[in-house]
Amino acid sequence: MKYDQLFKPRTFLTAILLFCMAAGLSAAKKDTLILGRIFEYQQAHNADIKGIEDNVYAKFRFNVERRNATLWLIPTMDVLCKDPREYIRESYNKVIFNDPHDFDIRSQVLSGTIRKNRKALPTLIDFATPNIYDIALYEGHMLSPFNKVNRRYYHYTQKQQNDSTTRLDFRPKHYNTQLLNGYAIIETNTGRIIRTLLNGEYDMLSFRTEITQGETGGRSLMPAKCTTAASFRFMGNRISALFDAAYNCQLQLPDSIERITSREKMDSIRPIPLSETDKRIYQEYDDAHKPDSVQQADTVPHKKSFREFLWQTGDNLVTPIAAEAGRFDFYLTPIINPLYFRYSESKGASYKMRLYTTISFNQYRYLTFEPTLGYNFKLKQVFFELPFRMTYNPKRNGYAEIIYGNGNRISNSTVADIINYEHGDTLDFSDTDIDKFDDNFLRVFNNIMVFDWFDVESGIVIHRRRAANRDIMRQYGMPEEYRSFAPQLGLKFSPWLQRGPMFTINYERGIKGVNKSNIDYERWEFDASWKKHIPGLRVLNLRMGGGFYTNKEDKYFLDYTNFRNNNLPEGWDDDWSGDFQLLDSRLYNESNYYLRGNVSYESPMLLATWIPYLGKYIEKERFYISAVNVEHTRPYFELGYGFTNRYISVGLFASFHNLSFQEIGIGFDFELFKRW
Repeated sequence: MKYDQLFKPRTFLTAILLFCMAAGLSAAKKDTLILGRIFEYQQAHNADIKGIEDNVYAKFRFNVERRNATLWLIPTMDVLCKDPREYIRESYNKVIFNDPHDFDIRSQVLSGTIRKNRKALPTLIDFATPNIYDIALYEGHMLSPFNKVNRRYYHYTQKQQNDSTTRLDFRPKHYNTQLLNGYAIIETNTGRIIRTLLNGEYDMLSFRTEITQGETGGRSLMPAKCTTAASFRFMGNRISALFDAAYNCQLQLPDSIERITSREKMDSIRPIPLSETDKRIYQEYDDAHKPDSVQQADTVPHKKSFREFLWQTGDNLVTPIAAEAGRFDFYLTPIINPLYFRYSESKGASYKMRLYTTISFNQYRYLTFEPTLGYNFKLKQVFFELPFRMTYNPKRNGYAEIIYGNGNRISNSTVADIINYEHGDTLDFSDTDIDKFDDNFLRVFNNIMVFDWFDVESGIVIHRRRAANRDIMRQYGMPEEYRSFAPQLGLKFSPWLQRGPMFTINYERGIKGVNKSNIDYERWEFDASWKKHIPGLRVLNLRMGGGFYTNKEDKYFLDYTNFRNNNLPEGWDDDWSGDFQLLDSRLYNESNYYLRGNVSYESPMLLATWIPYLGKYIEKERFYISAVNVEHTRPYFELGYGFTNRYISVGLFASFHNLSFQEIGIGFDFELFKRW
């Protein structure tokens, strides 16, 4: 190119554009190169982690800067509701790594100034074991920028610091609470992360975490030191927290030491000296709990003030009650907790709570009792299930269980049809609840794993169904209750163990005359379900199934195990997957057969997360497709969309008979502090 041509406007702009493109491609290539080395380094050392035992010292320090009465309502935070305003909690723990994603933590020594040495801000415990190379930096949340699957969510820039290290900065392409920003110092030649700084916001906490990684082998994929400064703000409450963790501590404690609370023991094993602030907090605690003060409190009668009474009452209502004594464990969920409230268009509003108790005879035999109690405001009825389980062979999933409950209120329109037929008339029972029956049941069964992929469950089930409106039943000479006694057999197949779907076959045969049984039937059900985890915290839920009656004298109580209107959902998480939200409750109990299919897809980022300002508050999104075909009705479909943020889960559903639109409904669950 000639000299005078170079400075022609068009030619000059073209040259600048080409130069910028070349520089951009070069920078992108460099970023890709260093990222590739990070990913390769992880793969090369993953296997080195298995079997590593680590001793971890952790210290939490809390400063209650501002608080009000609403702090009572936050799980685990009631311990910070009273003076003083500064607290400290220390623990010395043993961590055993099975692989990078699976590890067990056992606390051995505890010390601190928090009342009864209870936990506060338990989500901070997640920050104790960050896995910066995993898809999720913490358990189930925060997409790590150092995992290959997540690179599409981040912008990266790098800067060579010297001949041996590179600084890699990262920031989200779109701001979201599942993403972070910060930087990492990388060993240029190998891709080993030396240290990193992470800034993020999740589950009501804003945090800044500094991590120094180990140096060699499997420990280079694990933190050697971690410091987190966090801030919690909610409804006028403001609490700051500082968390320090030191890994690979040299002192090895005997396995016999477990969860002992001792300041003296902690002083003798603490690997990091206390700061002046830490010492002051301990000193103020000791001054307030001098022996003289305790003795005086024991000898002088103390009458509780009305304020103290309110504090204690509120404490008992909004906090869990837990106890541990030898081989006995007890845990009762808070009596008042909005997390246990749920609402759906078809089932109305409901509230429930749970109790967990365990009695261990030895490591192979233990008894568990985990009752669930709930109230449905639409039906104005209390529901409960009382399961007693004796585990006698945990290795083979061997257990015997007895479950007593009042199940689900069941519909039976056949009763009204028979009354109209016998009286030769068409009577209006629309406002009488004549088709509603309360169902009390008792299940006694045993489960055993024959092979790693095959379980057998056998037992009996007894139902006692009583009419909700017994006066009308007596008026027309109909039975007020119906009983059934049925042996049952269940087979569970998992050919691919945890990596594939589970198949179940259930058989139940009602026998008349046993325990006053007056219902004869035979029922088969088949079901297949698969919860497929996809990289990037995505989940695909698939469920297909069907059932039918092969022997049925009449159509009383066509009641299925896998196709029913459940008033006490099994889990606390997304109970909408694998279920129908708008299906009329009568349709569950009016067909000799059913064929159903349910699909849901969950991802941290789908549609709403890309909307400016709104998307940053969306943690997960879901799509639902459900279909069922029953007797005497057209195919029924439901389409749904849902999202979850730190406050609430919302689901919007539309139902169709065949392809004709029927109705729209909404459901929601509280998510606020669910992980606390």
